[in-house]
Amino acid sequence: MDLRSFARREYPLGWVALAAAVVGVVVTLALRIDPMQNPDSLAFEAMARSLLSGHGLRYREALVPGLDLYAFRAPGYAVFVALGLALGGIGAVIALQGALNGLAAALVGGIARDLGAPPAAWIAFALRLIWPTAWSYSGQLLTETFYEFLTVLATWLVLRSIGRRQVAWSMLAGASTTIAILCRPVGLGLAAALGAWLLLKYRRALAPFVLTALVVWAPWPIRNARVLHAFVPLTSSGGGASWAGTTDGEVRSAYIWMGAHVELGEIGFDRHFYALAHERMARDPGHMVRGALGRALVYLGPIRGRSPWLCIHRFAMLAALAALGFAAVRPALALPGLVWAAHGALLVPTLLFDRYRFPTEWCVVVAAAFGVAAVSRRFGVGRTLLLCALVLVLCAAGPLALGRG
Repeated sequence: MDLRSFARREYPLGWVALAAAVVGVVVTLALRIDPMQNPDSLAFEAMARSLLSGHGLRYREALVPGLDLYAFRAPGYAVFVALGLALGGIGAVIALQGALNGLAAALVGGIARDLGAPPAAWIAFALRLIWPTAWSYSGQLLTETFYEFLTVLATWLVLRSIGRRQVAWSMLAGASTTIAILCRPVGLGLAAALGAWLLLKYRRALAPFVLTALVVWAPWPIRNARVLHAFVPLTSSGGGASWAGTTDGEVRSAYIWMGAHVELGEIGFDRHFYALAHERMARDPGHMVRGALGRALVYLGPIRGRSPWLCIHRFAMLAALAALGFAAVRPALALPGLVWAAHGALLVPTLLFDRYRFPTEWCVVVAAAFGVAAVSRRFGVGRTLLLCALVLVLCAAGPLALGRG
């Protein structure tokens, strides 16, 4: 007996998505999380309100007074926030994010199904639906929920294109991928991963994927060239992020410096911090290597920390490792592994906080689902449930017992 006994052979994505979206809205609003607890939220709201007032995507940072910023932040999430504000204010934005959180969980199950395992689809859906950090971010005015949804959607669309041998799905995937990039430039890793997968599995769809992505992206650099008189393909803050990565994430001092040198403008800021970053890397490459290794550990997952909620992520990490032990499962892990690794390849060398890791944690969820399903097939559902419960308890109690944090 295995987990197939508890799931139908087919995973009804449409109905699951509808139910999950409703649950997402209800739970997110019920949690009543302060949506503006992160300083970045103020910037996104300012950009959105500027857009709604007819002044375009521009805003001012509190620590950089007197200077309008036009491309300092990527525009995608601000446009999404503007849509929510137009529909009903901050509450509407949070409700939309709650729905997207639920839809992302449903699509994660859809990805597991399309990778070849209906039982794993239900496990992936359930695990992603109870993912604690997902509910935290869905209640905040931050890019995490919207960006994660786009990465999951684009991946599902690519699998749909390959499975049905229809190019139109890859074009939708290209559009979703570009919108993700316009929320977070690290989405370039997603584009590379999905493009490589199409090259391997459905080469005919690769060109439409790329061309659609370029068409959706093109208005942004054209607008930036007109406003800033410079080629800014994504944002004008890449230099600051690169420099912050060489200083172990010291961001505030960069803003203070910019506030004292507003005459340089955002393009001048970008060039200045890129130069500083290159100088630091050349002067102390060992520091950069040590920093990258530390960020790689952060990207792997919450190895340390005392919060009891981390036990779910740790459980998923162990289940994903178990999945790698089954030869029949490993091919299905290639695509989520590729997406996860491509994001990490861009984040680890530069700047990485815990919340930057969240949008690819669904890849770990998919791998964990395959691991649990494989263990169930091998040892039966009863033993698998007992083992899962034991591992969850150990993941929650272990760090506390050892006094680690």
